[in-house]
Amino acid sequence: MTDTTDVTGGRVCIVGAGPAGLSAARALKRLGIPYDQYERHSDVGGIWDLDNPGTPMYKSAHFISSRGTSGFFDFPMPDTYADYPSNRDILRYTRGFAAAYGLRDAIRFNCAVQHVEQVGDIWSVTLPDGTVKQYRAVICATGVTWAPRSPEHPGTFKGEIRHSSTYRDPEEFRGKRVLVVGLGNSGADIACDAAANADTAFVSVRRGYHVIPKHIFGIPSDEFGNRGPDLPVKLERPLMQTLLRMIQGDLTKYGLPKPDHKLFESHPLLNSQLLHYLQHGSSTWKPSWACGCSTA
Repeated sequence: MTDTTDVTGGRVCIVGAGPAGLSAARALKRLGIPYDQYERHSDVGGIWDLDNPGTPMYKSAHFISSRGTSGFFDFPMPDTYADYPSNRDILRYTRGFAAAYGLRDAIRFNCAVQHVEQVGDIWSVTLPDGTVKQYRAVICATGVTWAPRSPEHPGTFKGEIRHSSTYRDPEEFRGKRVLVVGLGNSGADIACDAAANADTAFVSVRRGYHVIPKHIFGIPSDEFGNRGPDLPVKLERPLMQTLLRMIQGDLTKYGLPKPDHKLFESHPLLNSQLLHYLQHGSSTWKPSWACGCSTA
């Protein structure tokens, strides 16, 4: 069945109603551009909704950037939020944004787009019931963290092997020996949960990271960086490295590998708790060659 939507009227299709999809919807609405929006889940929020099937979110997750430097344009987060809001706060804030700008009415929930195809200047969008709608443009705001990628390693391991996207609650670590492989910001969070709740916790990575605490002199790190003068990287880098060394000392004494790249050349690890657990022996660093099967 084909729905011959008026293409000449200039309708746009938005796929997804997480923060990015909602931002696009508000922009189109402000400009008076007609659009339809589809969301496979039953509500807005994207990955920040723990009830959204497939989300990689976990109960202890907090925003990685601070309240003062984050959020929708012209819609600041409430001052009552913590410096680094929880996932529950972000979900509440996102839904508040949708309500404030009347974005829900244009969203078709529980509707997973099946196929998108461009034919000439027209985009054909197939819906679950087989309906094909035609649009002049499609904004894909489906996110990039829904499909986990797990490495394969030689050897055998009789324990439970899980991807971080399946993790939800620190209670899952009770009574277990846990090895966390990889140390992006979510990996570091999960490693801290393991250190606080598992019988034994280990961390292993292939490379070293530059670790930046979430607060510097009591100020969220990103706000601290924004308050200073706009310096070239060749000056900003040594100043920040000196400051971090004064605050943290030499991190290699805790077993952390020395980074193989300069500060700011790659995304740093923003975490204050991991060093605490390493300093107190609640988590132990293991080099990648010592892990046997490097996934756990």
